[in-house]
Amino acid sequence: MRLFLTALCLLLLGPANSFGQEPVQSVLEDLPSRLKWWDSASDCNECLSAGCSESREAGCGETRSEGCSLTEPTCPLKGISFWEGSSLDFGGSYRARYHHENNMRRAGLTGQDDEFVLHLTRLWLDGKLNDYLGLRAEFMDAASSGEEIRPRGNEVNRTDLYQLYLDVLLADDDGTLTARLGRQEMKYGSARLIMAPNWANRRRSHDGARLMWRDSDWDVDAFWVRPLFRNPDHFTSFDATNHNQQLYGIFSTYKDLNQAKLDLYWLAFDIERGVGADGARYDTFGGRWYGSTDEWLFEFEGGVQLGTNPDDSSHQAGFATLGVGKAFDEICWKPEVWLFYDWASGSSTTGNGFHTYVQRAHYYLGQMDLFGRRNLQDANLRVTVKPTDKLTLVAWYHYFALATQRDVPYNLNMRPFAGLQAGDAGSKDLGHEVDFVLTYQLNEQTQFRLGYAYFWAGRFYDTTPGLPANGNAEFLYSHFQYTF
Repeated sequence: MRLFLTALCLLLLGPANSFGQEPVQSVLEDLPSRLKWWDSASDCNECLSAGCSESREAGCGETRSEGCSLTEPTCPLKGISFWEGSSLDFGGSYRARYHHENNMRRAGLTGQDDEFVLHLTRLWLDGKLNDYLGLRAEFMDAASSGEEIRPRGNEVNRTDLYQLYLDVLLADDDGTLTARLGRQEMKYGSARLIMAPNWANRRRSHDGARLMWRDSDWDVDAFWVRPLFRNPDHFTSFDATNHNQQLYGIFSTYKDLNQAKLDLYWLAFDIERGVGADGARYDTFGGRWYGSTDEWLFEFEGGVQLGTNPDDSSHQAGFATLGVGKAFDEICWKPEVWLFYDWASGSSTTGNGFHTYVQRAHYYLGQMDLFGRRNLQDANLRVTVKPTDKLTLVAWYHYFALATQRDVPYNLNMRPFAGLQAGDAGSKDLGHEVDFVLTYQLNEQTQFRLGYAYFWAGRFYDTTPGLPANGNAEFLYSHFQYTF
């Protein structure tokens, strides 16, 4: 199977063919009619499900999402029909991203520098088999070159079967009920808690099942999945199901509000006790209200989390996000300004604070990925301008602080930074970060991006003993991505 997939990859990546990576997240207003019954749960709605269309994420809305065909196929690999009622689309993508990292290689401020290039190649097949069955199969190859330090866990994954699922239409009356079975991405709401992060060179997927209801007022998903197990010592093997973890719950969106929407959800995450690992259970009950009033924009999200901690104590935690923005559509360059405050609880015991799931920290908590969503406060200001239809500039300032000084900062994987224990923090002041991102969308398939970020270390790094570094950090990156 792997030889076949590799041969197919080489064939499609040959000089006579274009190849590429996913475009910016987006939503088509006029999706092909042949996708009408599973489109609201498909990759075509990645932008909507991630919340960027409502909160106007930079670069969203101009291009189509991966796996989504234009109404009239313009490529011989799109709209292929082998029998009456069938329609198959072959697609692919490639991204090359250059990193220059100073004092931040690996996780947090580490005193380590590195310079390297990440490559991500994806090939997929989207199809309608008949009026009741849909299919998606996707192959991925994530690689790194030029690094001096061992790659992060989300940077390399060679020749992997990333998605393989079947959509089955169960009902189509006042609404549609669709079952999705197999290996699949998970993306819900704002994606602060569950998403296959676009930034990661090796995106996350799960094995399991979903039931998806869609009607004029409600979108409701009930799901049960297991995450894939990523073994950093065997990057050339297909990822296997992690039978020690399961994620399940209900995510719903009420759409019949005046210029606003309401998300309501229950998310459960069970971790079984195993060799070298403690067990835990987390139940998050949350909601999100978001929308606009004239040129004013708003987003409020929060939740409480109950369950059992790894030390078998009772788990009580929470998170909250408050955001207010304004769009100046009548002004040159159409500036948009957002002010956000993010909070996630900590604890007097290391590891017992708020537990995120598959978080989208890179977008919300700074481009440098220094902190995970636990024991964290983040007051941030975002300004977006569009000098042209193809050019977008985002400037984003963050001030980070611990939610409680009794706890410590955490990496994206929810592990304590530098192995610290509760009570080690010398200050709540983590520091300041400023991010600049310039995106040029050459056409529907081709994108160029340049990003620069700088972090000024706060008093925490000068007053906490045992840290690997206390200096400032710098991050420069650029990428080219293309999709067909």
